[in-house]
Amino acid sequence: MKKLIIFSIVLFAFFGLLTKKANADCQSVYGGGQTCTYNFTISKSVQVPGKGGGQYVHNLGTSDALYTPSQSVNYQIVVTNTGSNNIPSLNVVDTFPQYVTFVSGVGNYNSSNNTLNFTVTNLNPGQSLTYVITAQIASNIPSTSGPFCVINQVTATDTNGQTQSDSSQLCIQQPTATPSPTVAPVPSIKTTPPTGPEMLPLLGLLPGALGGMLLRKKSKQLTKEGGEK
Repeated sequence: MKKLIIFSIVLFAFFGLLTKKANADCQSVYGGGQTCTYNFTISKSVQVPGKGGGQYVHNLGTSDALYTPSQSVNYQIVVTNTGSNNIPSLNVVDTFPQYVTFVSGVGNYNSSNNTLNFTVTNLNPGQSLTYVITAQIASNIPSTSGPFCVINQVTATDTNGQTQSDSSQLCIQQPTATPSPTVAPVPSIKTTPPTGPEMLPLLGLLPGALGGMLLRKKSKQLTKEGGEK
């Protein structure tokens, strides 16, 4: 009987330690109930352009693959419960940067401030949930001397007001306009009048030519008269 009592006390203490460990992040509230501290992480990544299979990275720089105007872009958000308590609710706000707008995905999109809002409920300890958000690069990108980068930021807030956030960067290349081929104008042909400057030297040769013709004609007459004698 004494051994049974001792075993019961040890067993009760063991389960008490387990319960205490499981609720180490929770505190009793006066009047009943308890409040818990939640531990979680949120991660944001962007898909590498041209990788249809879904290669996601945390950031893309100007030396990496670049996005172009009007191109679609996929983002990935991962929420993980790293604590020992179930998280009843997490409010997630995804803020898109300039030149990037929401297209499809979970939640409600507010076009006035370019934000997406959705709620994660009942996230168990050790559980991760992944959300894919599709956006689009604007078509009216201003001309620049090179690529420029924009940052997308996401924030999660639990029921106690604790927040975690992360961001992801992509870079956009403004295409260089192809210059239109230049067509040279057809050169105009200038016609010089017959009495123009080019004819003056020829006019100066006319007296000599006429004199030569007269001398030749007179010479033929003299030769003919001399022959008749």
